[in-house]
Amino acid sequence: MVADILQRAHEAGSDAVPVGFVDDTPHLLGTAVLGIDVVAPIASLRDIAHDAVIVALGDNRARRAMTERLLAAGERLATAIHSRACIAPSAIIGEGSVICAGAVVAPRVIAGCGVIINTRASVDHDSVVGDFAHVSSGATVGAQAHIGAETLIAIGASIASRMTVGARTIVGSGAVVVAHIPDDVVAFGVPARIRRDRKP
Repeated sequence: MVADILQRAHEAGSDAVPVGFVDDTPHLLGTAVLGIDVVAPIASLRDIAHDAVIVALGDNRARRAMTERLLAAGERLATAIHSRACIAPSAIIGEGSVICAGAVVAPRVIAGCGVIINTRASVDHDSVVGDFAHVSSGATVGAQAHIGAETLIAIGASIASRMTVGARTIVGSGAVVVAHIPDDVVAFGVPARIRRDRKP
């Protein structure tokens, strides 16, 4: 997804050019994704000429951990925004975020660092999406809602306006959130109910 976004942006005139993937999975080295080579393990990143990185990991916790590791090593984060995403000029998109095709980010939305707003997802006005959260394909976040850090809003879920979903929580596919949901839980159903704890 990230490679496709960057390739399309380059075709549309962006200066950003994908250099390659780095990955620690041995059998992936020397392969390619959408014509972009997997060039080296992550530790070799400093030896590759580049300006910035995007952490293309779907798991929110893993994406945060890798991003923090790379920032500590002096890396700079890029942001990938698909040419067919609709982002209001007043919205704020954090570094390292990925906004996919058909996504709608309304006025005065604040999306933190490393956020994913996936294909055809929408976040309505004055909402906040915390660092390393993921609003999945087709999910809808209403106005003035607050999505906590590292939270997953799964495919097709809906968060009603002014609702808060806590940090590190999972809202299941197709769920409808009409009441506040706390940190570290799994909630699903219509209306969404807390089904279990996620605390370690």
